[in-house]
Amino acid sequence: MSVDPGPAAGLDEIVGSIGPKVRELRAQRNLSLQQLAVRADVSAAAIHKVERGDMVPTITTLLKLASALGRPVGHFIDDAGPRYPVAVHTRARDVRSGAPFTGPANQFVLDGTVTVTEPGAGGSAEPSRAGAGEELVYVLDGTLEFEVAGEPYRLARHESLHYRTEHPRRWTNPGAKPARAIWVSTGS
Repeated sequence: MSVDPGPAAGLDEIVGSIGPKVRELRAQRNLSLQQLAVRADVSAAAIHKVERGDMVPTITTLLKLASALGRPVGHFIDDAGPRYPVAVHTRARDVRSGAPFTGPANQFVLDGTVTVTEPGAGGSAEPSRAGAGEELVYVLDGTLEFEVAGEPYRLARHESLHYRTEHPRRWTNPGAKPARAIWVSTGS
């Protein structure tokens, strides 16, 4: 006579998969336990225990980890959740200035846009509070001037600048023509 393990077997499988998913996402983002702990406001020791399966996270801890790793909570607990394509193809006709040309944020870490900065225009960004991400700017046409953590940079056509978002930064187009650039970012 066989005994049906019932819903508990499925629950154990879901709970047992949380740690490996946290570990895998942390590794994909090249984060140490301490870096993830700071981003998530969860102790490194607790994250280590979750990853090893020695501790089941509370819903609050899981929400913090999910947010810090850029995934919905469902990613960690719902194997029957949405299935994503292996790649997202963005066609040229769909690329608009300022609109993302990358896949959906709930599937990917990178976010990319093509921007046009008019002459004399610019912008700024404060340091990221949710932990350090990265930005990569590649100038297609024109010129952009940047200041990252007080350091000046001037980018001409086909030049790039790669920096961490934990630093304040600002940019401007000093030229007489619009500057077009590809901006790719990770994290927050």
